[in-house]
Amino acid sequence: MGKMKIALMIVAVVVIVAIAGSMIYYYVFFRTEKEKVQIKIQQEELKLQQDKLEFEKEKQKAEEQQRANEALAKMQEEATKSMQEQNKKTDLAKALSDLEQWYSNTIDQAYTDYLRSWNEECDYRGLKPDCRLPTDVANRLTEDYDQEIKRIDQLYQSDKDNLFKLYE
Repeated sequence: MGKMKIALMIVAVVVIVAIAGSMIYYYVFFRTEKEKVQIKIQQEELKLQQDKLEFEKEKQKAEEQQRANEALAKMQEEATKSMQEQNKKTDLAKALSDLEQWYSNTIDQAYTDYLRSWNEECDYRGLKPDCRLPTDVANRLTEDYDQEIKRIDQLYQSDKDNLFKLYE
């Protein structure tokens, strides 16, 4: 029994050494490596979260910049539109003023031509300017003058309508 006891003791010592070695390996090498890996994984996850937050901030900043650019573009477009509208109104006012000037000058010229024709008829008949002409001659000259005024009025109204259509 003595050999058996010794053998059992050797087996027990080997088992205890094996268990102790396993425990030392587990706690000193395996567990610390596992903890290091877990810490590394946590650090990676933290870095990913930080990168994600940074990305979100950059994205939000880019979106804000885009909205600001769009707002600026809209303001520029509205300013351009307003300026074009103002230029259009100014151009229309100038065109209407020119048309009014043309109308006034043309009416004055028609009256001058009417008086010149009247006086030429007086001169043709050997009378003084602004004479009294026979009714048929006076009616013809007056009718010619009235037709010229009517033609000028029609041209004026047509041009005025065209200007308003052009600058709508």
